[in-house]
Amino acid sequence: MRARSLLLIVAVATVAAASANASLARTATATGVIAYGYPYTHRCPGAGIAKKVDRWGMYMCNCTSYVAWALGANGQRIDWFVPGAMDAKNWANVARHAKIPVGAVPRVGAVAVWPRQSRFGHVAYVTRIEPDGSFDVSEYNPPGEEGIDPFAFDVRRGVTRDGALFVYVPARSS
Repeated sequence: MRARSLLLIVAVATVAAASANASLARTATATGVIAYGYPYTHRCPGAGIAKKVDRWGMYMCNCTSYVAWALGANGQRIDWFVPGAMDAKNWANVARHAKIPVGAVPRVGAVAVWPRQSRFGHVAYVTRIEPDGSFDVSEYNPPGEEGIDPFAFDVRRGVTRDGALFVYVPARSS
């Protein structure tokens, strides 16, 4: 009898866990963007500190490298990057030169650019727009955030547009 009760508890816990995971999966894909799976995660923070270059010509575990990955993972163009000119503060200018629209309103899948947030600027990937007009981002290496490890992944919610521009990167053509 005791073994049967234990088996029943394990079965109920397994079903509950599967249901919770399915619910989380639906929530994570509700906006239709991919924000998890950055290939250099296992190298962070060491890669950022050592300034190792990624396949996009950017420093691993930095905001630019993560956003380049997020664009590619979400089927957006990455052919507009200019080697040596992709400090975060330059993304809006490089995008304009590539005829990619830049604006002041956040959109899901846009690149949020804060050109004056630090010496190099900062970029993040917009994952959700909140009803109040604020937005959520996924990012690496957010500058100046209390309690955030450098060269680490972060998700910020309720971000305001203060000082931000948005690059509306189109889908890759087939």
